[in-house]
Amino acid sequence: MFSVTKAKTLDDRSGFHSLIILLDLSGDSGIAISVMNDETPPSARPAIRPPDLTPLPQTPPREPVTTGYVPPTPVNMFDGGDTAASASYAGTLAPFNTRMLAALVDMFVAIGLQILVTLILPGFSMLLAWLVGMAYLVARDSLPFLGGQSVGKKAMKLQVVTQQGASLVNNWEAALIRNGVLVIPFFGFIEVIILLTREDKRERGLRLGDEWAKTKVIVVAKPAPPADS
Repeated sequence: MFSVTKAKTLDDRSGFHSLIILLDLSGDSGIAISVMNDETPPSARPAIRPPDLTPLPQTPPREPVTTGYVPPTPVNMFDGGDTAASASYAGTLAPFNTRMLAALVDMFVAIGLQILVTLILPGFSMLLAWLVGMAYLVARDSLPFLGGQSVGKKAMKLQVVTQQGASLVNNWEAALIRNGVLVIPFFGFIEVIILLTREDKRERGLRLGDEWAKTKVIVVAKPAPPADS
């Protein structure tokens, strides 16, 4: 009678492998033990495919997706009097800080006119002086004797023009629509906030008055110095 036993032993080279042990219990001389190796011969083992080390094809870099709007380059108004540099910026939208300085100058001009009227006509009420100051602020961009530039815009080399680039000289309707809203209390602060929030948008440089009057504020070139005789 035979008894079959299967066991696993540890091989230092290949790890565990199987052994088949046959026990012969039918003999008179005792127990006969036969050991058979159940390990698959190396030649019969399935070949292990080496890993594929072929480099993956490189994908060319993708071009960045843009919305088609490129913010304009900020204009440096303080270029040390360089006429050529000023001419290169002519016609571009006026920067925010320069517009604020021009508006501040015009405010001082309006206050100066109010004080002047009060001094010249002391018998009249303060209402007349206020009306003169407000009239300058409303019509400042269309006055013929200023060439379509307010005092502040002349100082900062700016000008208000239509969307087609025409001057506002004697264009009283556009001036009234554009600047008349500034007479409303606190509306000027609203316009400043709108200009700030539109700095990086397509509507850059356009406040509500500009939209309604179809105008814009641009940079004008500095006059060329006279040629030496």
